[in-house]
Amino acid sequence: MLPRSKRANFQIQCVVSSEAGLVRYRFERGGIQMNENAAFVDEIYEKVKSCPNFDEHFRGKEVIIVLDNAPAHSQTEERVTDHDDLVLLRLAPYSRIVLKVKIKGDLALSREELVAARPHGQLTAVRMEILQRGARLNINSMDLRLVNKMALRCQHAVAAAERMKDVQ
Repeated sequence: MLPRSKRANFQIQCVVSSEAGLVRYRFERGGIQMNENAAFVDEIYEKVKSCPNFDEHFRGKEVIIVLDNAPAHSQTEERVTDHDDLVLLRLAPYSRIVLKVKIKGDLALSREELVAARPHGQLTAVRMEILQRGARLNINSMDLRLVNKMALRCQHAVAAAERMKDVQ
């Protein structure tokens, strides 16, 4: 396990659906508190249950929310409002970051801006602005095709786990 960063963080939380693609997202500066994360999961559950598409096609089915392995999710299961039809799943300790490649591409284009000399105390703020800009520019790349590609990869991982094989 890696130690927590002592520097400022920029967090992206996304809600995706294999039926609708990107449903909701939010950006957070700094760390995400466990209570805030649980409230976000509760909000997701309520949004899904109130969706006409869910009511029409999935009434009586479980709402499954898959969380990555971020430290903020470690106690989410205990803090989320209990519902009989809510299932929370956690990904393995390492999972690829969806937007990582695209954001890294934007950061490469912003290299000069990232390394430019700045007055003392402004470097972190400028870097955070560049990260936010990259996230905002790329969040819409999480379309239905990408979400379904990720869902298929998860299905393969589950099948491999059921066969007790390492997931690549």
